[in-house]
Amino acid sequence: MKKRPTVLVLNGSEDLIEALEEVLDGVGFQTKGVRVQDVIRGPLDFATLVRETAPAVIVYDISVPFDLSWHAFQKLAANPAAAGIPFVLTTTNREGAKEYTGTDVIELLLKPYDIDQFTRAVKRAAKRGAVEAGAR
Repeated sequence: MKKRPTVLVLNGSEDLIEALEEVLDGVGFQTKGVRVQDVIRGPLDFATLVRETAPAVIVYDISVPFDLSWHAFQKLAANPAAAGIPFVLTTTNREGAKEYTGTDVIELLLKPYDIDQFTRAVKRAAKRGAVEAGAR
């Protein structure tokens, strides 16, 4: 049986983490949901989390306060453990959305997004990550 790719979901809302895990599980992914605060301020170490879960995609929510959340994302994305893993970003910050791009960001979803849009973005990111991993 083929192993399902893992998606690491980093979000501030436990309810949203659970909902996204359920949706992603329903379309063929394994998931690991973590409160972003537990990674940014502890007790979880991001590099260890990435090594242990080996995610194909990381979903990260840029939340209020947007500038702090964006800088936290940049720090996580720069971590060597995340090298080559595509990110799917979600946010309600329409004004700042243009800033939220980079080489590892495959998709930026402005909230509210629909579930099909979300799952398509994660699937595209997983395919891109698999192609890039094969090229390394």
